Amino acid sequence: MRKLFSSLAISIMLVVTIVTIRVIEKPTNMLTWDVFGYYLYLPSHFIYNDPYLTNHAWLDEVMKKYEPSPTLYQLVDLPNGNRMIKYSSGMAVCYAPFFFIAHWVAPHLGYAADGFSLPYQVLLALGGIIWAIIGIFLLRRLLLYFFDDRITAIVLVLIVAGTNYLHLASIDGTLLTHNYLFTLYALLIILTIKWHDNPSWLVAIYTGLTFGIISLIRPSEAVAFMIPLLWLTGTKEALKLKFRILKTYPFHILVAGIIALSVGFIQFTYWKSITGEWLYYSYSNNPGEGFSFFPPFIIEFLVSFRKGWFIYTPLMIAAVTGIIVMLKKYRENTPAIIIFLILDLWIISAWTAWWYGGGSFSSRSIIPAYTLLAIPLGYLVKEVSISKLRIPAIITGIFLILLNLLQSWQFQHHIIDKERMTADYYFAIFGKLNVDKAKLDHLLLVDRGTETDETPKHIERYTGHTIFTFDIPADADTTIAYKLDANNPFSKGIDIPFNQLTHNDHVWIRTSAEVWIGRNYSGPYPMLVNSFHYKGEAYKYRGIALNDSTASKGGWNKMTYWYLTPEVRTKDDNLKIYIWQQSQNPVYVRNMKVEVFELKAPGLK
Repeated sequence: MRKLFSSLAISIMLVVTIVTIRVIEKPTNMLTWDVFGYYLYLPSHFIYNDPYLTNHAWLDEVMKKYEPSPTLYQLVDLPNGNRMIKYSSGMAVCYAPFFFIAHWVAPHLGYAADGFSLPYQVLLALGGIIWAIIGIFLLRRLLLYFFDDRITAIVLVLIVAGTNYLHLASIDGTLLTHNYLFTLYALLIILTIKWHDNPSWLVAIYTGLTFGIISLIRPSEAVAFMIPLLWLTGTKEALKLKFRILKTYPFHILVAGIIALSVGFIQFTYWKSITGEWLYYSYSNNPGEGFSFFPPFIIEFLVSFRKGWFIYTPLMIAAVTGIIVMLKKYRENTPAIIIFLILDLWIISAWTAWWYGGGSFSSRSIIPAYTLLAIPLGYLVKEVSISKLRIPAIITGIFLILLNLLQSWQFQHHIIDKERMTADYYFAIFGKLNVDKAKLDHLLLVDRGTETDETPKHIERYTGHTIFTFDIPADADTTIAYKLDANNPFSKGIDIPFNQLTHNDHVWIRTSAEVWIGRNYSGPYPMLVNSFHYKGEAYKYRGIALNDSTASKGGWNKMTYWYLTPEVRTKDDNLKIYIWQQSQNPVYVRNMKVEVFELKAPGLK
């Protein structure tokens, strides 16, 4: 009986669970969204011989046939005509063995060797599962350095079944960075322990290689350097040992650093070849997102009902609490855990879109840190298991596991919304398996679709008022209307900060105007433009233009456009609305009006 609940048996059971879920979920369309960008290095280099993505034909065909995402947001258009993948290349390195196997297998099975057909999808998904399996067994090995087999088994169940790791590894994130980083972090910590216990060149080399791949996958994960740097620094005795080891084996550190930099050189070379620069910030093409370090969004990241880590993965509160236990009795490695966790939280919560999109349950960005947080969680379990709180702790642990499984199911069945969660909606659906989501839609955040043509679905929830107008009588001739031409291409309009539009998180904007087009008009038609700006750079740039099928030449044309304000980067970001005459031919504008629609106060009809 004891063997049935050994850490090895538990590891096997958890692996079987993840594999079973992944098989049930039918991994037939895996290379989509961000994963498409991570992966694109491989087919562009090894199938299409187009590393700079200048040949649009093959990529357009892939987009049409496999529909990986609505737009190619994964790419950055460069001034030199090249198109750069905005993600670093670490994931492509991890995918590579399975890509090459799939590329060999595909034609033998009668599938297109195009990089995206079914064999590629399935084999890369298999690769992601293999990485997850290795990660679980590495975590077991890591925990056995600190705890007996019983505590190790309990912590394994808590980490895998009681957190969002289960959902990410088996369903939504098999090929995302976090699954691979989880495994690599476990390996890095094991190598750190082994090197401090018995320094060797081989372990130093592997440590540098592992850290290099971690940083190549996500440069922000270079914070993992804090783990080997601060290991064995929590007590005076440990610190003396640390300095003695470093003094004795300084060249181990040098070699590990050189190897890590050599791995990073893969990305530096790519940037240099495609942009002409050794370092390039690839996210600069979208001013609407970026880092905000002072201050970051730590409170939102932790406890927001939108996707707060402690809200949707409350078991990790116990892991953080375990650090207090370590500070009292097991201080050797607490500096590494505390400083890493603070820096990691600071960096991942500094991203302005701190919820990281809707593609995962709970906060996926911190999942790699679970391998390190498993250590304080284990110490907490160890202490509680011999205390009077043992029975309440067991009940709480079981409840948190069941809650995680239920909410993972709710997320997968769209009861927990991917991006629009609020506290009111959370409590309205708490514990429920069957929900009429349409009836509760008013409790959710506004629905922000990916479509360019936006129209409010529930305008009755809003109240509108006019913030801008310039009026010319409807019967006026063109001589007294507002003229736009090559010398004056932009109409009057508005330029207003978001914080003057509303104190809510969004408003709907309706802009209307009449434009007169001459009978012999030729060239591009005028466009009604809406866009937000961060430090002068435009984002969520939207507009409508007349065209040959809708334009009434020799007469007035009514233009009306709905625009939903974006998730603004700062409250000071400004909205601009105007009409842009793209042609040299003159047109005339009159009766332009901008209306703002804000949510009604609760209780108002």
